Amino acid sequence: MKTLLALDSFKGCLTASEAVEAAASALPCGQAVSLPLSDGGEGFTDCLVSALGGTYCYATVHDSIGRPVKVKYGLVHNGRTAVVETAAASGITCLEESERNPLIASSYGTGELIKYAVEQCVEQIYIGLGGTATMDCGSGLLKALGTLPPTVRIHAFYDVDIPLMDAPALFGPQKGADEAAVLELERRFLRQIVEWKSDFGVDANLLPGAGAAGGIGAALSVCLGATMHEGINAVLEAVCFPERLEGCGLVITGEGKADRQTLSGKVPFGVLRATRKYAPGTPVVLMAGKVEDREALLSAGFDAVLQVTPEEQMKGNYLEKSLAMENLRHAVRSLQNRD
Repeated sequence: MKTLLALDSFKGCLTASEAVEAAASALPCGQAVSLPLSDGGEGFTDCLVSALGGTYCYATVHDSIGRPVKVKYGLVHNGRTAVVETAAASGITCLEESERNPLIASSYGTGELIKYAVEQCVEQIYIGLGGTATMDCGSGLLKALGTLPPTVRIHAFYDVDIPLMDAPALFGPQKGADEAAVLELERRFLRQIVEWKSDFGVDANLLPGAGAAGGIGAALSVCLGATMHEGINAVLEAVCFPERLEGCGLVITGEGKADRQTLSGKVPFGVLRATRKYAPGTPVVLMAGKVEDREALLSAGFDAVLQVTPEEQMKGNYLEKSLAMENLRHAVRSLQNRD
């Protein structure tokens, strides 16, 4: 039986490609259909460049705490479209846990990266929103980018669709914010909403993807006129998901942590919905490094929800790559043996 391995990255441990590779190695030869995915966060550039047959360019920009960092972006559609992701320059995985502070982290480097892409004379920019260490409502990005040429269109692909004012409480803690910092972020976000309402006549709070990437989604939409897209749907279309699903008797999807946020537009939920649309009877199993809200995930329609990391390994934030790969291999083998 062929198995479609439609996996996102396991943040801080495995890229999407590494996760798929580990899962595939646990299956008999010829039974794995490999499909690394991204919802707009980490791996968005690789996913689209691979699917659309593009090339890579490199630029030295600044990470979220101001250090020089060399990152890549893609060119697709014969060089007419640049593909960038906020997780490259402004990513949370670029920082040690002790360095995380969303009160000072800046999206400036992402603005620099977009500026480099604009200088390639592209007609449009695809930007993946997710995986950032920042909560600055895109202020750093806008400062670095300056004026965008009127001939360049931005398409933004968000990993979660939440109101802008919900972002501090939902994502602030994982980016290093304590209770006091979350309250300060909420005050900053409210001031920004009021300012944008005055300047542009737009209520940024409820715009699609507004809370993605620490508010970068709202900034792109309000200030740069970006067209907003639910990231996973656009990626599934680009990789021709129905064709990859054809002939598969099982779908395994996954990400680093699965919880209620998974149901807000993350890769596994997008894969579940697409599978139910194109192959309604095909089982979909969700595997994650850590699982919370299991009952909510099962109620959403997953046939099984499996935590691949043993509890005794759950002490730190991230595992060594080799251990994470072995855990995923073991989970896939166990699933095959159970079936």
